[in-house]
Amino acid sequence: MIKGRIFESSTLKTICEINGHWDRTVSVKNVDNGKQKIIYNAMESISGLKIPTVKHPTEVSDRESARVWGEVSQGIKSKNWEKAREAKRDIEEKERELARERKRKGEIWSPKHFTVSYSKEKGWECSPRQKWVPSAPIVFPTQLPAV
Repeated sequence: MIKGRIFESSTLKTICEINGHWDRTVSVKNVDNGKQKIIYNAMESISGLKIPTVKHPTEVSDRESARVWGEVSQGIKSKNWEKAREAKRDIEEKERELARERKRKGEIWSPKHFTVSYSKEKGWECSPRQKWVPSAPIVFPTQLPAV
């Protein structure tokens, strides 16, 4: 689930609400007039999707998603479902092993860039640890949509 809001930083007044699902649609709603507009449609977006490539593997962290999921992506791209399943199982087992190792050492895992909390009223909430968010491959117009 995707949930967020756009607000005026000086007054904290909510201007727009963002809601949706990463695998379906995401919409933005103007809170003043109630108009809503779809800003992301997964089916339209994935039709031209390209598999990411890593140009210099030695410069990329072992935890980078393109490296972690690369074999799964290749299996899917070549329609070799067994290869994709096996690669996914390997990833999952490696994560389980890391979790067992952390438990054995008494380490508590926490996200590097976000704090995560859960309540029955609000569900899962994530907040960035910094006041800024690192660049991402998502580009938004500088003006709010006229929804």
